[in-house]
Amino acid sequence: MEEFETNEEYIYSLIIDELDEMISPEQKHLLNKWRAMSPANEATYQEFVSIQHNIDLLYQKEAYSPDESWEVLNQKLEHDHSGRINVRRNRNLGTWLSIAASVLLLLSIGYYFVNNARYTVVTNDKDSMAKSLFLPDGTQLSLNAGASVRYISDDFNTNRKLQLLKGEVFVTVKHDSRYPFIVALGEVNARDIGTSFNIIKDQENISLTVEEGMVALEEPNTSQSVMLSKGITGRYSSETKKILAEQNQDVNYKAWADKKFVFTETPLQEVTRQLSKVYHTPITINGNDLKKKKLTAHLHYQTPDSALNVIAATLQCKLTTTKGGYMLSDN
Repeated sequence: MEEFETNEEYIYSLIIDELDEMISPEQKHLLNKWRAMSPANEATYQEFVSIQHNIDLLYQKEAYSPDESWEVLNQKLEHDHSGRINVRRNRNLGTWLSIAASVLLLLSIGYYFVNNARYTVVTNDKDSMAKSLFLPDGTQLSLNAGASVRYISDDFNTNRKLQLLKGEVFVTVKHDSRYPFIVALGEVNARDIGTSFNIIKDQENISLTVEEGMVALEEPNTSQSVMLSKGITGRYSSETKKILAEQNQDVNYKAWADKKFVFTETPLQEVTRQLSKVYHTPITINGNDLKKKKLTAHLHYQTPDSALNVIAATLQCKLTTTKGGYMLSDN
């Protein structure tokens, strides 16, 4: 306890490292021990979490505006009558922790704006086609619509860590045995062992499907780890805190990135649903008999009209262009 009380700056640095997902298991254990020592310590920790949450909201263009985020933070700061923060130790531990929390909030606000300036943030618009980019080490990324990632480019060749903030990405890693490639996903990390893989991250769940090679899906807090190989999907639920592995059942899981579709006796309604989602184009079916038909085909086209022309010829139906989309109908 005494060691923690006299090393507050070190504890604060551990909190920041954890929020940046760069904390080691040993440091994480120490931080958790400090948090459990008192409700005041936990409240201090949650202040940092609140700041990170507001920063993430700004990056992701959510409901908070910069002015609103500053207002939330300003309400938490306590000043004396002179307008300066009183940092002298108070005999009352609760008062001292409250003042200390205010001090660390000011320091951490400055830290986060300076630290986040180091990041390169790449976001794909929610209604856009897939976006491709190369990371400084040569690793190739494809971002699905609405996806957002960030990384520190300055030393990326030796510290190959990518943060997936939200959405879906496909990663083709440039192998380097000296420096592992890690995708930080919040509560879990994906550690590459020379491979390519697809990741989906939403608010509660993470899904990772390996195309080639091996990936370790790991939860650092519990040392839980599952090794995933080609054709295997790993799933993590923030509700159950469990990592599960299963055979991938979705042959078109990366069609959004490469426009390669495989359909085997697939109902036409399911075919058009997948094509509409990937090409961001409405596709309707007109005719009850046509809706009952099934398609067996391999499609690899960059535009929807090419794929739909093949479907129309295969199923002997008519393709017409509608306002903003397409329609398949009986001849």
